[in-house]
Amino acid sequence: EIRPDGRLVVLVGAMRMVVEPTTVVPVGGRETGAAKSHAAAARETPASDATPFEIDLRGMTGDEAEAAALAGVDAAVLAEHPYLRIIHGMGTGVVRDRVHRVVKHDRRVARYGFAPRNQGGTGVTIVEFSP
Repeated sequence: EIRPDGRLVVLVGAMRMVVEPTTVVPVGGRETGAAKSHAAAARETPASDATPFEIDLRGMTGDEAEAAALAGVDAAVLAEHPYLRIIHGMGTGVVRDRVHRVVKHDRRVARYGFAPRNQGGTGVTIVEFSP
């Protein structure tokens, strides 16, 4: 899905990630006209190391969120991103608690905490990885 701000929503199993078009490489299959022009723009634009890596878990069950959070941490570490933004929302706290359980016990995580208020506050957890 292409968002109005130009970023892409990518689904990988139960995990939904919002990424910059420069980080996506099209693979086989049919492309729509919009996807073709977006893919061409992505190849022409140099990638930026400052691109935040984020996953959106809103609307998932606790089990789905836990699996998606672990997959997101794995993907961010493999991509050598220093941070991961996990959007879990402010609902009942089930998803937030599951996310915190995953990152609390992961040795690759240096620290984690809520985002600043103007960036989601208690609805977003920022994870910083060990070097």
